[in-house]
Amino acid sequence: MSKQKDSRRLFLKKALTASAGTAIVPAMLKAEEGLSDSYQKKELKPAEWRNKQAGMAYRMFGNTGMMVSEMVQGTALWSDESFLRVFDIAFEKGVNYIDTAPAYKKGAAEKLVGQYLKQSGNRQNIFLSNKISFYDEYMLKQAMDIYKGLPTVKQEQLRVRANKMVEDRGVLKPGYHFDYWKGQTNKLYDTYLRYLVVKEYCQMQKWKPGIKKRMYQLVENSLQAAQTDYFDVLHCPHGVAMPEMLEDENIREVLDDLKRKGVIRFSALSMHNDVAGNLEKAIELGYYDATMIAYNIGNHASLDRMILKAKEVGMGIVAMKVAKIIHNEDTPQWRIDKLHTAIEGNLSKYGKAYLWALQNPNISCCVSDMITKEMVDENTSVVGTRVEIGEV
Repeated sequence: MSKQKDSRRLFLKKALTASAGTAIVPAMLKAEEGLSDSYQKKELKPAEWRNKQAGMAYRMFGNTGMMVSEMVQGTALWSDESFLRVFDIAFEKGVNYIDTAPAYKKGAAEKLVGQYLKQSGNRQNIFLSNKISFYDEYMLKQAMDIYKGLPTVKQEQLRVRANKMVEDRGVLKPGYHFDYWKGQTNKLYDTYLRYLVVKEYCQMQKWKPGIKKRMYQLVENSLQAAQTDYFDVLHCPHGVAMPEMLEDENIREVLDDLKRKGVIRFSALSMHNDVAGNLEKAIELGYYDATMIAYNIGNHASLDRMILKAKEVGMGIVAMKVAKIIHNEDTPQWRIDKLHTAIEGNLSKYGKAYLWALQNPNISCCVSDMITKEMVDENTSVVGTRVEIGEV
């Protein structure tokens, strides 16, 4: 039994059986171990329901009070009105959360979300999540202008140091890091390079007005595109690559100001790289209400403990890239076999991936780019289901 104690099976032994139409709330998600009092715990807000349907299972989104469907809708692939017709099916099944971003389909996704909200009149029945996808573009331009103006020898020295930081931290080690899109690893190295440039040639106070002005402009653009006057959740950064990025005071100042003005209700951040390290930093900072993280059968062993901590402080947790890990053309067969060993039955590997992730009671929901009726039917069929996980 001692070998099982730190495994996913532990979650299952403590999870309560949930049937369709029921909800999992914080008291039912009590983790085995307590959290250090050094972490700031968020106030638990009253439960808030939207689009509650009998066939859907719901969980509270951290301590926000938002009761979100276990499967939520992603829009990274939305490019035309056909996707709205598919979401109508998901909405009828009780899906009540849409995640979008200005970076998706070069802004087309945001506009389609806005079109849906306007035509359907469902804004108050949907929890809407968006992102400041390009919050750091101003700072990035300034830093790269400085870098390009340096002597070639200095550029090479900075690049070597940045690469060494990446290697020393082990953020690319197998089983911890996975490439979910082309160029992801290169972007990680570039982020570390930019960090060193800013650290050594820092002009952050000089750049601050420009950075904040651009952030506000981006949020206003997103509000207009989505045809809404507020977002329930706003992510910044969209895809944080290293913990030091979160120390930018502009992020908290803008997010806090947007909350005071009623433009957003809750603050969040998303991450694909160094998930445990970035999540730990977000917990330490204490002002984030939620997070969207790459979480799947490939990387869970390095993340479950930090997810538990995030849940204990009251952060809502959206699991993304749940099925991506077994979808890529170069996916090794052993990874798919591992999933089939963990989850028995006749579901496709994609349905099993989501069912597997939902066995962790410390996440709030899984996001999926459900773009066909068949995807909606299969992914929503696993909600509220508790199964025994095979040894993986």
